[in-house]
Amino acid sequence: MHLADVHLGYKQYGSEARFNDFARAFDAAVDVALERQVDFVVLSGDLFHKSAIDPPTLLQAVNRLDKLNQAEIPVVAVTGNHDRARYRDPFRRSWLDYLSERSHLILLRPSFEEETIQFPPWDGTHGGFIEINGVLLVGLPYLGSTIDTVLEEIPAALAALEPAEYTLLMGHFGLEGEIPGMAGGVSHNAIAPLRGHIDYLALGHLHKPFERQDWVYNPGSLESCGMDERDWQGGVYIVNVDTDQDPKHRVEHMPIPRRPFYRWTFEVDAHATPEALYSALETFLKDRKRKQASSDRKPVVELNLEGVLAFDRAALDIGQLQALLKEVVDPLLPRLRNNTRATEFEVGVEDGRSRQQLERQVILDLVQRDGRYRERAEFWTDLIEEIKDLTLANRPADEIVETLRQRTADEG
Repeated sequence: MHLADVHLGYKQYGSEARFNDFARAFDAAVDVALERQVDFVVLSGDLFHKSAIDPPTLLQAVNRLDKLNQAEIPVVAVTGNHDRARYRDPFRRSWLDYLSERSHLILLRPSFEEETIQFPPWDGTHGGFIEINGVLLVGLPYLGSTIDTVLEEIPAALAALEPAEYTLLMGHFGLEGEIPGMAGGVSHNAIAPLRGHIDYLALGHLHKPFERQDWVYNPGSLESCGMDERDWQGGVYIVNVDTDQDPKHRVEHMPIPRRPFYRWTFEVDAHATPEALYSALETFLKDRKRKQASSDRKPVVELNLEGVLAFDRAALDIGQLQALLKEVVDPLLPRLRNNTRATEFEVGVEDGRSRQQLERQVILDLVQRDGRYRERAEFWTDLIEEIKDLTLANRPADEIVETLRQRTADEG
């Protein structure tokens, strides 16, 4: 079984439930390995979400790895960028080293002697390759920006190993073009020379599952590590090796159940008052809830408000919107993003009008764009002009305030 990007210990959004979700996903993957009675498990990096973990996270890992050990299913791993040793650690030891030293897993890494990469055999504590049931497993940890240079040397390092009927190379790096807009991936041309030396490239790092040309496989993360990953159904690969076939394996991708993530967009432009917007949003949310996929877990929901408000932005009660989201959808985590913009004032004018007429048109248009005053726009325009005239005439402030008080009282 091939998996990657478990990210144990990720307390996403500060939620204890999400912390447990990542352990639950690893549980499900372990259960698959046990049910399918696999010969070994390949873990291509990022067992943990960060290099510094707490005791509950360590227990999540140990308890599940022990289940595989008890079933005599070895776990072979490489270090990912999330679970590598901290830069300031003088011993350069990670928690994967800890697990390896206590035989919970086999951690492979190459050696670099005289700046040349080599894969020494696993000696029980260290090594770059190991053979299990006739399959040669070679490990390449996360190498950051040096990966392109190292990849150029790997074919020669692989050629120096004893030939095997089936060779699997583990690597923790992304390929360019697999996620639009993501920079820094390894080119497909850079990995092409590996094809003559290996049968299966077991990748991790990118959370989106993909496979290429019957030899490059990336299973995807078991759980969603962000809202942008909501449609990527990561999981595990079950790989059946048969060296008499071409290719020498049959691969089955098995998705791991995960908590639903939804991102919804609600356009505000058509709603003239806050009350109208709240009512329309309630209808919108009920419709989205009705269309949700069936799940035994509450979803994580991100609601994005978009567009130009037809009323004063200060009149929008965000607390009421959040309460509405909780009441109608009942998500695990309600996330509201207010991306609305204030009314855009672009007033059209006609040639030939006097300055006074143009000023009145500007005021009238501005008043009509606020839903609170639209029905009595002429009254409010008259009042604004009257207050303006009093101000320009340097009338006392008390007189201006009294005039405003009387006019609004008369209006009722």
